[in-house]
Amino acid sequence: MTAVPTHAKLAQMAKENLQAIADSAEPRETLKDIIGAHEVVFALFPAKDVPRGFDLHMIKGKKLVEGASDEEIVALSTTAVPCESLVEAAAMERAFGDGKPPAH
Repeated sequence: MTAVPTHAKLAQMAKENLQAIADSAEPRETLKDIIGAHEVVFALFPAKDVPRGFDLHMIKGKKLVEGASDEEIVALSTTAVPCESLVEAAAMERAFGDGKPPAH
């Protein structure tokens, strides 16, 4: 069984995903693909008032995590993406995550 990702692991995931996005000819599509490939996605953004230097906002997977056991949560594919602020994280949630409009 794999452990729930730590803040350090989420930060590493965000760093790796930032590199993939930066290296891409289509950054928006790469971001969309990264988010689409995972069941749970956190957006990490700078936060001076937090000792680790960043805070996070779950942009995808809230309904999967609510009421789930630790074993169920560990089984979910999880990643993190970087962003500039909570406002940007909320925009990512609306565009690509739990808040996106249903497809027609």
